[in-house]
Amino acid sequence: MVNTIPVLDRASPVPLYFQLKQIIIDKIERNEWDPGQPIPSEQELQDLYGLSRTTVRQALSELVIEGRLVRQRGKGTFIVQQKLTHTPQRPQGLVRLMIDRGLRPGWRVLSIEWTSPPYEVQHLLNLDPDTQTLYIRRLRLANEQPIGYHQVWLPPRIADQINRDALVEGDSLAYMRHLPAVSGGHTVRTIEAIAAEATEAELLGVREGEPLLLIQRVLYASDDTPLELMEALYCGDQFKYQIVLPTVE
Repeated sequence: MVNTIPVLDRASPVPLYFQLKQIIIDKIERNEWDPGQPIPSEQELQDLYGLSRTTVRQALSELVIEGRLVRQRGKGTFIVQQKLTHTPQRPQGLVRLMIDRGLRPGWRVLSIEWTSPPYEVQHLLNLDPDTQTLYIRRLRLANEQPIGYHQVWLPPRIADQINRDALVEGDSLAYMRHLPAVSGGHTVRTIEAIAAEATEAELLGVREGEPLLLIQRVLYASDDTPLELMEALYCGDQFKYQIVLPTVE
């Protein structure tokens, strides 16, 4: 922690609890206090800033309501990890966001194998029933910790052309961006909330039944030929999905 103690302006019309609240927010946003780290106790904050218990509690209560802090009974008050926000309009938005947050983005490849895909995959990729697909499983990492679980199915016509080295770097499509068929293509995404099953919970380090965000993406070439099906699971307490739409008239 930084030892410099900001001075409260007691002559200001801004309430002292609000000034304390802004000091705490500033420390969080400047990464002086890290996510998951406990903040000073109520008594310590009272002593540091010469405030009453009521003033300190009001500041902390508002920060808890706003989702910046969380109280754990018998342990203290902790800084909440702010959710990563993915905006699909920015191809490398999530990678850039992690870097800006001081996180190191990465991937861990779990498996690559040829397999007979489920019916839904066959249907979405417009494949014959006996066609095998290349099935890739990866974990998306932030500072070597899993934040997302990706499954990808690729038809044979695409599978042999991918850059396997790029499976451990860049954004989720880095391994395909060199393909001419991807240029000028488009994606269709669906988003839903699901409960973590045992395998997913273990991979992501969460409890079984915890909420996950499921993002399904189908990548199409410019002629509407399906090139890839991806299903990504993200921890609901770490990730949110933002979509920017034009103004409706």
